[in-house]
Amino acid sequence: MRWLRRLAVSAVATWAISAPVNAAQTPCAVIDHQQGWPIIGEQCDIGEGLWGNQTLDPNSHAFWIQCGATEGVPSRAFFQSLRQGLPDLPFQVHLRDGRGRCLIGPYDNPDVARLVLQRVRQFGPTQKAVMRQTRQPLSEPAVIRLPPLATQAKSVTSSSMMAKSTMPASASTINLNHFGLPEPEAGDQQYVEKDINWLRIDYAGAMARCQKEGMMLASQADLTAVSKATDQLPMRLPYWVQGAMGVDARTGKVVTRNADAALNVLCKKR
Repeated sequence: MRWLRRLAVSAVATWAISAPVNAAQTPCAVIDHQQGWPIIGEQCDIGEGLWGNQTLDPNSHAFWIQCGATEGVPSRAFFQSLRQGLPDLPFQVHLRDGRGRCLIGPYDNPDVARLVLQRVRQFGPTQKAVMRQTRQPLSEPAVIRLPPLATQAKSVTSSSMMAKSTMPASASTINLNHFGLPEPEAGDQQYVEKDINWLRIDYAGAMARCQKEGMMLASQADLTAVSKATDQLPMRLPYWVQGAMGVDARTGKVVTRNADAALNVLCKKR
């Protein structure tokens, strides 16, 4: 899934991690744990960093976010601070020639990687994070399904709120890190908005896709609050919400109850 991308994505979130990959299948598999960090194989291709105003290589296939570089394995305290400040992102360390690089990813979509980078740079200890690109295609799907939506939502003032009956029980702000959009999978119906591919699916599929990520389908009130808190949501299609209702994110109104309609999906952490 994307923590509202995947909606910076996102993340784009949860953010939920895919099943571990056997080390024999890919050099980027986790082979050890040190100081709390998952360690990936030295032969894993982590590509080159995009420094300054460098542009993406059109031949790139995979992207990482480098969240730090140290002599040897970064400290356990650094790992714990990242887990608290940037929950649900797939942190790991690549060791080579005594140098340890904190990495997030990999992603096969540069738009997703950029959104994750944006979020990571908003966290104090990783303000200097950089994206890396590699020409080696991923041998497995990206390890995260929910890049973050955003680190913080914009404040929702009382003048912009709908009636209390349509708002979540929380106060005047909403934590966007609790929401995510499912990542399209092979065979899914998709459409393009904001130069990104988005999933469109029927109601039963929407429920199942959220459950697959350990989440639940968002409510009508959730969708209303999230749409007011961020401009990262795709808006061309309505969203499935609890109760088999297709809701227009702009207006908060129900526009269809046809369970077979292929709509957007917003998931919420339980």
